Amino acid sequence: MQFNIQHSTHYRYSRAVQLGPQLLRFYPRNDGSQRVINFQLTITPAPAGRDDQLDFEGNRVTQVWFDKETDHFDIEVMMQVETLRHNAFDFMLAPEAAVLPIKHVEDFIFTQGYLERIEPDDTVTAFANELCVAASNDTLGFLNSLNEQLFANFKHIHRDTGSPQSPAHTLQSRHGACRDLTVLFIDCCRSEGIAARFASGYQKGDLLSERRHLHAWPEVYLPGAGWRGFDPTHGKAIADTHVVIAAAAHAGETMPVTGSLNGEGATSTLNYSLQIQVSGE
Repeated sequence: MQFNIQHSTHYRYSRAVQLGPQLLRFYPRNDGSQRVINFQLTITPAPAGRDDQLDFEGNRVTQVWFDKETDHFDIEVMMQVETLRHNAFDFMLAPEAAVLPIKHVEDFIFTQGYLERIEPDDTVTAFANELCVAASNDTLGFLNSLNEQLFANFKHIHRDTGSPQSPAHTLQSRHGACRDLTVLFIDCCRSEGIAARFASGYQKGDLLSERRHLHAWPEVYLPGAGWRGFDPTHGKAIADTHVVIAAAAHAGETMPVTGSLNGEGATSTLNYSLQIQVSGE
C-alpha cells in the first residue's frame, strides 16, 4: 500500500520572536514494515543551519536553528511511503514469548526502558491482570483482549493539544484520545512483562474525512516477532494501514516539533492541515 501524505504546520506569533533550536520529527521510519520512497521538507523562514540525525530510538530527527527574529514558523512536508506488512500476525513467537510474563533474559539491557511503568497504579495493574488471567497468560490472547476492551468499552475523543492523560485517569474515566488509550495500553503491557512503546504517525483511516490528524498507537516487542503495532482506537492489530514517523519509550520523545523561543509577551497560535491519499490496496 502506498501513502501520499502532505502535512503543513503553521505557527504564528503576535510579535517577532527569536526561535531557539527546533527538533523536527517528520521523516518516516525505514524498517521491515515500511520504506520511504520520497520525502521533502520545507521550512520557512529558512534556517541558518540544519542537522539530520538519529536519536537513541532510531528515529530520524532534523535539528534547525535560526539567526533572525520572525513572526511565523512554517513546516511543509510531502512524502511517499510504502507499507510492506500485509499480515499483522506473520511471525513465529519465540518460546519464551508465548506465555506471560515474558522473561527478557538475552535482551534485558535493551528492554528495561520499555518495561518501566508510566505511572504505577493498582487499578491499572488489576485491570491488566484480570485480562491476563482470562487469557490464561497467553501473550497474544492478552494483547488482543486488551486491544478489544479499549476499543469497545472506552469513549474515543479528539484533543488537539495536551499531554496524554495518566493511565489511571483514562481507565477510571473510560474515555480518551488516541494518545491516552495508547499510554493505558502501554502501561497494561508493561505491568504484565511486555516491553511496549509509543508510536506516532499517520493512519489510512477515513480517506473521505474533511479533517485528518496525526495518530498514536502502541507497539509491543515480542521475541521472535520484533516490534508489532496494535491500535486500540480501532480495535485491530496493525499491518499495512499505518505509517510510523517516530516511536519511543515515552510519548514526549515522539512529538513532531519541540523547541523554544524567546519573545517576552508574545503569544502563539498553531494551525495545521493534513492530506492523505492511499493507493495499491
